Amino acid sequence: MVNTMGSAAGQKRGCTGNLIILRHPIWRATRGIAVDTGTWGDLYRSVQRPQACPVMTGFNANIDRIIPVTPGVLLALRQQTGPGFQPLLGRLEHSMRYCLADEMVIGDPAVFHAISGFFSATGSLTPGGQAGIAAIQMRRLNFTPVTCAVPGAGPRTRTMLRDAGVLPLTFAPETVDNPDNIHLVFEYSPGLVPVAEGVVPRVNRFIVSPAHEPSTILIPEEREAAFLEQIASCRRAFLSGYQYLRTEEEFIAAAGQLARIRSVHPRMRTHVECVSGIQPQILRMMLDHILQHTDSIGLNEQELDIFHRASGAPEQKPPVVTDSSPVALVRDAIAFAHATGVPRLHLHTFGYYILVKKPGTGQPELSRNALLFAAQETAGAAGGSDTTLSPEGLMAYAAVRAASGPEETPGIFRIGDRIVVIIPTLVARYNRKTTGLGDILSSTAFVADPF
Repeated sequence: MVNTMGSAAGQKRGCTGNLIILRHPIWRATRGIAVDTGTWGDLYRSVQRPQACPVMTGFNANIDRIIPVTPGVLLALRQQTGPGFQPLLGRLEHSMRYCLADEMVIGDPAVFHAISGFFSATGSLTPGGQAGIAAIQMRRLNFTPVTCAVPGAGPRTRTMLRDAGVLPLTFAPETVDNPDNIHLVFEYSPGLVPVAEGVVPRVNRFIVSPAHEPSTILIPEEREAAFLEQIASCRRAFLSGYQYLRTEEEFIAAAGQLARIRSVHPRMRTHVECVSGIQPQILRMMLDHILQHTDSIGLNEQELDIFHRASGAPEQKPPVVTDSSPVALVRDAIAFAHATGVPRLHLHTFGYYILVKKPGTGQPELSRNALLFAAQETAGAAGGSDTTLSPEGLMAYAAVRAASGPEETPGIFRIGDRIVVIIPTLVARYNRKTTGLGDILSSTAFVADPF
């Protein structure tokens, strides 16, 4: 049985270095704690579809080439000697060994072109990028209009978005022939390489992408006024791609645009989705200029660990093995929410989701229901079978309840000056899809949360 989460969705336990390794499985720490599975089943069955509203997404939409990993693919990679192939193979095998939703960004265009060309006849093409996937998910939920701000997007990317009912804004004349960014997404099942000890075997993906130009994130200054007028009816903005900015000046410009997007309407709420593998100097500028100036952020436990340390939140010297227990993740999520001042923090990890909110930012029960609805959507998008409650998630919820005292209502706790929501997610057998599930999850939970 595998988790239904995919891109940026927190399947990152069990690796070394700056990543997280789980030494003590959750079931050992929570054995003997009673869990009312009937209550969660009833809650899932009672969830209703959220009310639709105009939505915008930005800024990274591209095309994904989905490549199923087979023994033949691994053999072909091992036989390649060109620049970049062996580092790619090493990172892919590491991802497979630890079941990591990892990503490798290649800065040399010639190297990426050679690798992309090698796989040009392999796999299938599908809309990609956090902004693109989230926009298409919103249209599938019948949200309208859905605007996707994608400065410099190529013609096939624009066509894929339009075919899904999304309005792409490229801020350039249609006659301008921008190239399409095609990312390589390797989807694999466990067993092709030995899985590391203590890692839960599960389906996952590994992404190889080119470095993007900052101009693909920033709205041209001369087009900004028209853009803000075009999204004036929107009440939600799901944003990503800030990791591609490079300088302080670019981050300051992006933060100003973020502030102006937030100001188009009193009920507008913005969400920034985080990613892994960010260079330290970029990480610091994201903290200083982006994450502290948004209404909501989404991240997984690996990203939480990295951002939490970079934020300067009080913490002891990083241990060799990071505590990734549910109670520790709740503690760190609250600390990071304090460090950034963000009103809403959504943490997604294997088997359960955590939401940390300031009191007064909506009704906690409705926020919990938004997570439940997002879990259903993510499980459905995975295309598996035999969907059921995650045993790891049920025991994670029980562990938090045992440590924090009785909840106000199922899954909802008051811990210090924050409201904490934790739900067990859904898992399914034989997933047919992993890529983009984390983006579906985060964007759905965000737009469905009436805060």
